[in-house]
Amino acid sequence: MTHHEKKMRNAGRRLGRRHLQVALLSLGLSLAYSCRVNLSVCIVEMTNMNSTSGFPAYDWNQSQTGLILSAFFWGYVVTQVPAGMLAQRYGPKQFLMVGVVGCSLLTILTPLVAAYGGWRLMCALRVCEGLFQGMIYPSSHTMLGRWIPPLERGRASAFVYSGTSLGTVSTMAGVGLLASSSWGWPSGFHLPGALGLVWGVAWLWLAADSPAACPAISEHEREYIESALGASSSGDKILRVPWRSIATSLPFFALLVTHLCQNFGHWILLTQMPNFMKNVLHFDVKHNGLNSALPYLCLLLSSFVVGYLAQVVNERKILSMTASRKVFNSMAHWGAGTALMVLAFTHVTSTQAVALLTVTVALESGTLAGFLVNHVDLSPNFGGMMMGVTNSIANTMGIIAPIFVSQIVGDANTSTQEELENGWSIVFMIAACVYFSGNLLFVLAGSAQVQPWNSPSPAESKKHQVSSAGAIS
Repeated sequence: MTHHEKKMRNAGRRLGRRHLQVALLSLGLSLAYSCRVNLSVCIVEMTNMNSTSGFPAYDWNQSQTGLILSAFFWGYVVTQVPAGMLAQRYGPKQFLMVGVVGCSLLTILTPLVAAYGGWRLMCALRVCEGLFQGMIYPSSHTMLGRWIPPLERGRASAFVYSGTSLGTVSTMAGVGLLASSSWGWPSGFHLPGALGLVWGVAWLWLAADSPAACPAISEHEREYIESALGASSSGDKILRVPWRSIATSLPFFALLVTHLCQNFGHWILLTQMPNFMKNVLHFDVKHNGLNSALPYLCLLLSSFVVGYLAQVVNERKILSMTASRKVFNSMAHWGAGTALMVLAFTHVTSTQAVALLTVTVALESGTLAGFLVNHVDLSPNFGGMMMGVTNSIANTMGIIAPIFVSQIVGDANTSTQEELENGWSIVFMIAACVYFSGNLLFVLAGSAQVQPWNSPSPAESKKHQVSSAGAIS
């Protein structure tokens, strides 16, 4: 082994600039999720007309609160695909910056909007927050595709997207405590928003679109990353998106359906768990937040376990990459579906219900080494754009989930306890069936092989470059 080869190997083993990008991405997603889910906890106290905290309370009914909670996704689904295309064309750094910082500013303004604009203006604000956050996931996938070698991708993806769990845990627990403190529920918006602005400064200073665009990266680490990615990644080159090939790809269709089914269950749990714990398990706002956060704390911890296991499985070639993705995803979806079925068909105590919900959410960590990184497996060049497509379609479930639950469960103020419990059993049963069916398609038709359409033919690339040059001139 030559001296240069030894340095290249050492660059692959040591902490480097790519790990800094991963850490920044994880923290950015954590803060973005804080700005996304804080309303799910705060709105319980915001609509508590019997509160004696001294902070404003609003007489919004179940239908209005459902619309407020779902409004985020009306904007979120709009910017996913454009953001993926723009991040691939112009680089992901600036779009991640705009997404996190823009949403943070609006989060800080939320208490003022609620006070002076009512529930309708709250819906409009949440739509705008969704527009900003729609840029984040596609841009994050583009960053992973440009920075992370294939064998490290499972671990890096698990670490990056565990940031969503960290944001959820800290928000559900922290906001519940803040809402019950002398600072009141407005602080549940002010603190996450302020931290998002601080992150923006660090991101602007330390992040880069790719190894080639990073002046602080060592030459050996840059060569290690670029050689590991090889011809599967175009780096900063502009490529024509092969829309027809993507749309007719069976592995991509399986990925899309799996993402759709994941988000159906995920958003029911994330947006409605505080309501379930308040109206069925009868927890107060402080214990509601802590118990709602517990499943996501376990999800955060299990994410690191999944990241480690994925790295071992992939590096030692215990399973093929395709089999690895399917095994981890099956653990997540079929495991979570089983726990929800138990919750739906058995009479459990409050402690047992929290335990089952904790298992359900914790098993979601398998998706971090399953379908969630599969976009970049299929196409390192277009993984961010593909994430934009699937995430846009899948997050319609964020709109549907709160409305779906409110229609089945009914109004907590007018329903009996038995009606509420029966309604939630139906919700859990349907969510479990969706998990089972979505993963079945992924097992049968999914793949982790780079697809032929990832790299356009030389004739297509030349034609696209000529047309792009003509458009610019």
